[in-house]
Amino acid sequence: MRDYDLFARIGGEEFAILLPATEAELGYVIAERIRSSVESLEIPFEAQKLAITTSIGMVENSKEITSFEQMILLADKHLNQAKLKGRNTVLYT
Repeated sequence: MRDYDLFARIGGEEFAILLPATEAELGYVIAERIRSSVESLEIPFEAQKLAITTSIGMVENSKEITSFEQMILLADKHLNQAKLKGRNTVLYT
């Protein structure tokens, strides 16, 4: 992450990353890199290794988005759609 990016936990298992001055295409590349990195993790647990995945809902700021809360709600909507599509994916419009 860059010095001016912001990473925060916003819920039990939900996190947000704000990428100021970043076009949606680059944001998608970054989100996909995160998704792929999580997927490649192998977490040792007792005599086995656990595999995990992540679903990411992404939103690009626009004039139609007038509050931080609206941005989070839209990203959460995309996250839920990603989960419905089978998980382990990045979704945005």
